[in-house]
Amino acid sequence: MIKVFYGKKGMGKTKNMLDCANAIANESRGNVVYVDDSNELLSKLSHKIRFINVLDYPKFSEGIFGAEAFLGFICGVASQNYDIETLFIDGLTYIIGDDADALEKFFEGIVKITDGHNVDFYISINGDENNIPAYIKKYV
Repeated sequence: MIKVFYGKKGMGKTKNMLDCANAIANESRGNVVYVDDSNELLSKLSHKIRFINVLDYPKFSEGIFGAEAFLGFICGVASQNYDIETLFIDGLTYIIGDDADALEKFFEGIVKITDGHNVDFYISINGDENNIPAYIKKYV
């Protein structure tokens, strides 16, 4: 399952993601992972959630990234632990340094991970909710 929180900055996407992550972590038998590009939310997440700041890793911290590199990063996270049930990605467009129009191949990869490994994804994307790319609309 893939769920996208899509909208402009300040619309409450992150708060909804936090609430959802904490609720899922309290009920989940598997692992819940939350990926972000800052440590700002760390204190608001349940201790049961594995938090990953992408800026702690090479290439992201150097400003060399993109949708393809980030998909590889997510594949690495998913492959190192088969007990991951849910993966949250907060601020995807900030992490990859591009807009939602550049994410089609990324979403194709996420679909393969979801289908092949039963990992649910919750993703927040900044953008104009009146111009959601067609390939994202079915996840909103």
